[in-house]
Amino acid sequence: MQFDIAKRPSYAVLEVELAAGEAIDATPGAMLTRSRHVDMEASVGGDDGIGGMVKRAVSDERDLVENSFTGQRDGATVTLVPDRPGDITAVDVTETGPLRIQSGASLGWVPSVEFSTEVDAAGNFFSSGESTVLGVSGQGRVFLSAYGSIYERQVTPEDSVVVDEDHLVAWTEGLNVSRERVGGIRTNVLGGEGTATTFSGEGHVWMQTRNPLRFDASGSGGNSPSDGRRT
Repeated sequence: MQFDIAKRPSYAVLEVELAAGEAIDATPGAMLTRSRHVDMEASVGGDDGIGGMVKRAVSDERDLVENSFTGQRDGATVTLVPDRPGDITAVDVTETGPLRIQSGASLGWVPSVEFSTEVDAAGNFFSSGESTVLGVSGQGRVFLSAYGSIYERQVTPEDSVVVDEDHLVAWTEGLNVSRERVGGIRTNVLGGEGTATTFSGEGHVWMQTRNPLRFDASGSGGNSPSDGRRT
């Protein structure tokens, strides 16, 4: 599989070239184009057990869950785009190890990448209530989307990082995570308290440079977002 991320960082487009038999999975509505030598298969939600719950969490849709695109000959192409204006980044789970991502960040992934929801069994991780935490493991790449540019920060034992929670996109599993309520600009503009998350240990954190809550509030007359789709 070959890929290119064009139009970065404001209006990123993921261009994927597939060999015969290669596939990429994507969230509903992500496809911009596909060549006629690509077969598309839609998976439908409502499965019983954890499989159905994971699928619904990944897509935030209860009906059309994910699309799988398979090349029928070498050089077949698919282009994928996020819902909101912003960036796309490729993360190789084989190299980084398991990840934690906010549910709206998944744009596309190779079939050997696996998702789980057990990591958030205690409740919704995000103070906004609009996203949940998913576990990502397996082998191969996952493509993450963000509102604004994607900013990656390395965390070391000597240099922890504190992040506004609504700017979080993903982080490596081995990091230590602690949360605290804080006041700030969001308290004055949108009401309610914000939550800051501290990451310590050894690993990486991926963030989005824009706050999706501000985007949705300005686009809906100040109301909080209700669609729960990708950020």
